[in-house]
Amino acid sequence: MTHTFDRRTVLKAGLGVGAGLMAGGRVSPVRAQSPVRLTMAVWGGKAEIDAYNQVIAKYQAINPNVTFRLDVLPSGQFYQQIDTKLAGRQAPDLFRATYQQVGRYAMNKAAVDLSKYLDADYGGAFMPSVWSAVSYQGKPYALPHHTDTFALFYNIDLLERAGVQVPTSLDQAWTWDQFIKVSRLLKEKSIGSYPFAMGWTANAVHRWMIFLYQHGGRMLSEDMKSPQINSPAGIETIAWTQNWFKEGLVPPSTSLKTAEPSQNLFANGTIPMMLNGNWQIPFVEQQAKFRWGVTYLPRDVAMADDLGGTCMAVSRDSKNPDVAADFIKFMVNEENMRDYVSSAQFLPVRKSLVESGVKFPLRSEEMKVFIEQTKTIPEHLVNTVIMPTWGKFASKLADELDLAFTSGQSPEETAKNIEAHVKSILLSA
Repeated sequence: MTHTFDRRTVLKAGLGVGAGLMAGGRVSPVRAQSPVRLTMAVWGGKAEIDAYNQVIAKYQAINPNVTFRLDVLPSGQFYQQIDTKLAGRQAPDLFRATYQQVGRYAMNKAAVDLSKYLDADYGGAFMPSVWSAVSYQGKPYALPHHTDTFALFYNIDLLERAGVQVPTSLDQAWTWDQFIKVSRLLKEKSIGSYPFAMGWTANAVHRWMIFLYQHGGRMLSEDMKSPQINSPAGIETIAWTQNWFKEGLVPPSTSLKTAEPSQNLFANGTIPMMLNGNWQIPFVEQQAKFRWGVTYLPRDVAMADDLGGTCMAVSRDSKNPDVAADFIKFMVNEENMRDYVSSAQFLPVRKSLVESGVKFPLRSEEMKVFIEQTKTIPEHLVNTVIMPTWGKFASKLADELDLAFTSGQSPEETAKNIEAHVKSILLSA
């Protein structure tokens, strides 16, 4: 597609951000008068990278003095590489981050406070949950770009062979017991090498919290000041997910510390079901040679899902933070957010787009399932995973759950170990 830009287009897009405030509290525009080179670090599949390149090209068409180097890093090593570069004061100007990571980068001043580049009411255009997630002590340290959530992908051909019918509405979602009965039936009939897998590669342990909240549990108390994992609900949730591995319902290679992409196993027919995110739709659509669909997550005493998605931050090492902030603001404006989420199959985080809806080029009916699932994300879960200390909780949670899944560590010991670690972090915070 060819884009043409004139002065009215530039003004409508709201490109300008900058160091000073104009009369009325509006941020004065910034334009690179001399050549500026920005580096931007991301991870992602082909659809995501293509969408990043498209918005970069649009920005450069308006700002020819700005050039970009897009560094695509492995998702499993992304934060390790960013942290190493930050330690050496050589971090990229811009870097992608999940909402769960913003707090620690803000607390350590590794990300730039963006408030001076934004109008005072700028955050009001976004969903409250994601604006809260990018804010630390009342200041935004990243701008929300999109969100995502999990649902259950299924191979229509294989489930029909087993005589399995999937739920067609949220209130009819399988219970945990029903989901396990279906999985055991698939295993009994040798339909697929394993019945299902969970998409939590790259230590995405926050996805496990879905099941904890579904079972009525939580990681922290209501006031966020004490651990709650070592409770009947916590222990039983650990035991339920551990049994996936004990019973051979999931491939051993799909635990938290392994790197087996569940989407590959689903697309090649190894597993007939997978719990994964909406961003996998382009990959599955291209790779799968069978009929497939998406239904709702299994539920227990409640339905719950997780806050996914990513934002973009400016690093403290950027020599042109004003131009970098200008680009992010351009990237998340209404037009460009719509284009990105539509082409990469994500969900928007601007209120206007949430209310008006986005037309998706692929699997619009399946995307409706993910949109419905976003309505089941518990506020307490969001508040937990956006804490600056979440990364310290998450590393221990991943270690201990992996021991339970792969080494047979008891659910009781697993919960006790997590509790002790969380308590020590809370006391030292």
